[in-house]
Amino acid sequence: MDKSILYQDEINEDFSGIKRKPIKIDETYPYERSIIWRFFASLLYNIIMKPIAYIYMKLRFGFQIKNKEVLKKYRRCGYFMYANHTNVPADGFMPSLICFPKKVYVLVASENLSLKGTKNFMAMIGAVPIPNCLNGMRNFKGYLHKLVEKKSVIMIYPEAHIWPYYTKIRPFGKVSFTYPYLEDVPCFTFTVTYHKSKIRTKIIAYVDGPFNSKKDLNKSDSIEDLRNQAYEAMTRRSKLSSYEKIKYIKKECETK
Repeated sequence: MDKSILYQDEINEDFSGIKRKPIKIDETYPYERSIIWRFFASLLYNIIMKPIAYIYMKLRFGFQIKNKEVLKKYRRCGYFMYANHTNVPADGFMPSLICFPKKVYVLVASENLSLKGTKNFMAMIGAVPIPNCLNGMRNFKGYLHKLVEKKSVIMIYPEAHIWPYYTKIRPFGKVSFTYPYLEDVPCFTFTVTYHKSKIRTKIIAYVDGPFNSKKDLNKSDSIEDLRNQAYEAMTRRSKLSSYEKIKYIKKECETK
């Protein structure tokens, strides 16, 4: 253990150290782009971003992927991927390596596009901002549907907030599992685990799935069942971590 962090709220606290002002994402946000824009986005993603991701993850974390073969038969299908949220910038790099050769689109908060001069760059490498205005949801959901039709991967971090090097799975709700239910496509998980080598902190990611909606359940129960399948798989895999770089300690409630 290198240091410790005190926390109170597993659901809402964020320890990424990144503080940016949200930008407005409403019905005017251009999820759909021109052919020329998509061409250059493809070049940026495949020629620049993927090699950088591979080199960085190998050199910095000795990155390994376990059980990736479960994705092989779904290369010609669209699907959703879920994972624990524990590292910057590794969480942005890992999906493209795990789901290779497919392009991965990552659902992000608007703050991820708020840094001046990076809005188009982030969109080109697959960042899909979640609307923070109700009137933006129709276009957003329509775009997700088109991504599934194009057989792309949609990446979701259901814990929402980053806890660096956290080795357990934090509680998360079922809302984000509505998408694979509505699209009637499978979802998978990958769970980041941490290990200590002689020269660095090592990351091993374990892939699990597919998890499918159960047709004999009603909508709400089926979505909750998807969430539970993902949560249980991630919790089981998280126990394989063998190194706790940062210890998270829950504050005791103050009593008068």
